[in-house]
Amino acid sequence: MKKIVLLLLIGSVIGNDSFGQEDLPKDFSVLKVGKRVVVSWTHNFPSVKMISVQRSYDSSRYFQSIGAPPDPNLKDNGVSDPNPPNDSMYYRVYVLLEGSRYVMTKAKRPMVDTSGVEIPADVNTNNNPPPNTASFLPAGFTQSRYIFMTPDRYIRVELPMDSRKYDIKFFTESYQPLFELKGVKEKRFKLDRSYFYKAGYVNFELYADGKILEKYKLFLPKDF
Repeated sequence: MKKIVLLLLIGSVIGNDSFGQEDLPKDFSVLKVGKRVVVSWTHNFPSVKMISVQRSYDSSRYFQSIGAPPDPNLKDNGVSDPNPPNDSMYYRVYVLLEGSRYVMTKAKRPMVDTSGVEIPADVNTNNNPPPNTASFLPAGFTQSRYIFMTPDRYIRVELPMDSRKYDIKFFTESYQPLFELKGVKEKRFKLDRSYFYKAGYVNFELYADGKILEKYKLFLPKDF
């Protein structure tokens, strides 16, 4: 499965040296999930001292840090905002590099609209395992090709690249509702582990244009 990476957006670069296009951090996504907001990104810097997610009521001023990932050098990462004051907050990603240099993305508000290019989509009927199936999974358990756990313990979502409207519902092992993603815009993103409260199986239902595309489950290991 090819991993599709989003294009680059940079708000500003400040420091003694400039960076080539290949070094810029990838575009980040801001996704509203229930009452929470999930900010995720991909970068290709060889060495990062710190990454933090900042939030403000204003698009250009008064930003304050709301969280930082434990390991900033992970190429794919994210931070969740569990208690945003409202749905219109602005978010940006601050990256501190060696030599006191840093970059900041442009500010974004949470997005929920759908978009995409019309491409015929494959329907997953056999739950073919993604290429990152790992030893932390129970023997015999095969992950979904659409929603699965990665070796760095994040839940990865990879939807067909078409124009259909996608919704995802998550449930506990006993099928009690956890949260729902409606009108998912991003086709490639990950969910912060804080959305899932304990280890074990998590059931999910994936809908395309209101029709069930996949009904399956995730497995979250004890060290999740």
